[in-house]
Amino acid sequence: MPLVTVKSKFQVTIPARLRKGIDLREGDIMEATLVGDGILFRPKQLVDRDAAADRIAAALASRPPLPEDIGRSEDEVMQDVIADIDESRRERRSRET
Repeated sequence: MPLVTVKSKFQVTIPARLRKGIDLREGDIMEATLVGDGILFRPKQLVDRDAAADRIAAALASRPPLPEDIGRSEDEVMQDVIADIDESRRERRSRET
């Protein structure tokens, strides 16, 4: 089991074997969580919400509307899609804990 040393500014170096195992690179974002008597670090990707909204809008525009979406504005449909994504994430997180 690799050991690390806590430096003066509470920095640690993650051993190369572990970094390579999860393809961790300089500048990557990590989420830190207290787990029992330790800390769990998980790589995270940040999402540009505007770019994501643009991709969702493009996907919605590229297909015919579903019968339940006829007569609804693009914003209403996108809000429902985003709500569905949020619900899916909540369900996934509850299964992970």
